[in-house]
Amino acid sequence: MNRIVMKFGGSSVATTDKIKDVARLIAKKRDMGHGVVVVVSAMGKTTNGLIELANQLTAEPSPREMDLLLSTGEMVSVSLLAMCLQEMGYKAMSMTGFQAGMRTSAQHMKARIDRVEKERLENAVRNGYIVCVAGFQGMDENGDITTLGRGGSDTSAVALAAALDGSCEIYTDVKGIYTVDPRVRPSARKLDRLSYQETMEMANLGAKVIEPRSVELAWKYNVPLYIALNTGDVPGTRILGEEYLVEKNTITNISKVDGVLLVSMKGNNGNGKKVTECFLKLAQANANLDIISHSIDAQGVGITSFTGLSSDQHAIERILEEMGMEYRFTENVSKVSIIGNAMRNQVGVAAKAFEVFVNQEVTFYEVSTSEISISYVVDTQDAIKIVNALADEFGL
Repeated sequence: MNRIVMKFGGSSVATTDKIKDVARLIAKKRDMGHGVVVVVSAMGKTTNGLIELANQLTAEPSPREMDLLLSTGEMVSVSLLAMCLQEMGYKAMSMTGFQAGMRTSAQHMKARIDRVEKERLENAVRNGYIVCVAGFQGMDENGDITTLGRGGSDTSAVALAAALDGSCEIYTDVKGIYTVDPRVRPSARKLDRLSYQETMEMANLGAKVIEPRSVELAWKYNVPLYIALNTGDVPGTRILGEEYLVEKNTITNISKVDGVLLVSMKGNNGNGKKVTECFLKLAQANANLDIISHSIDAQGVGITSFTGLSSDQHAIERILEEMGMEYRFTENVSKVSIIGNAMRNQVGVAAKAFEVFVNQEVTFYEVSTSEISISYVVDTQDAIKIVNALADEFGL
């Protein structure tokens, strides 16, 4: 029996009618003879509503209590879904994340999965049950409920698929992964297949269809991924190892991330000690830093630049002030990235990209590269223009 873990986000189960639609799609998989586990997020905007309730009582709610509070959203979803499947005549049962064996670290609201103790889940699937598992949650070594942070249900689904030696299907409100965000470029093409590496790069650089940690986990354990529309009637995007992909010399995606903050700061005569201390304190404050560059000016003074999120600006500013750093913020900037295997083994990709910037008369503040991507920091007002120009150049 093939094992399939199906994951549905909050918008897919926002109402009881939508839960019925999801149940019918799950039933089709079960009727095909598959062993089915379903991971579900909280209904609609339930999580936001729970956070608002907590904020009405305290400005700084306890992370432990927040984990317990937020976990209830997924429990409602899975119990309702199991009831619906039972009403349709199927053997179904709901489980919380910890009942399904999800064991995590003790970091409340941002826990990491340590292991999956799969015995109870395995027995239920073997006995013909459709098991509906609450995503986004687990239990730490102290017996406390934990949550996995943003996108945690995707990570839950992949972890369960890895434990069951199965595949993972993630159903969303889009038809799959596109060459460019269709809201930015309506003519963008849906991609039929991608490699794990390309997908993880896209997830990290702005594509919001799937959470980066889940792709990393799938890659590590070789879990086949499939991303598709939650109606199940349109072919989606398959994510596999590179050995399964026929065409390798391609540019697959242009991504855009808004809400970026560019920070430039001066060190003391190129001495990296103070800069290193600064980065350590930023990490402790959970400030997410990206594109980092360092140079020495004519006077021998070290100049370090990096990008962060605009939402972290107050934390970054506080730390730089405490350390007495001389710094400058550039706000209202975005990160535009070109992603694809062609970066690795096709000559001239970078030259074409730079030519596009010249022809469009768009300047960039910083540029960084990885094995399969090039990222540029540009003014937000120019971001959509340059995304479309790059997409034209590379036929996306």
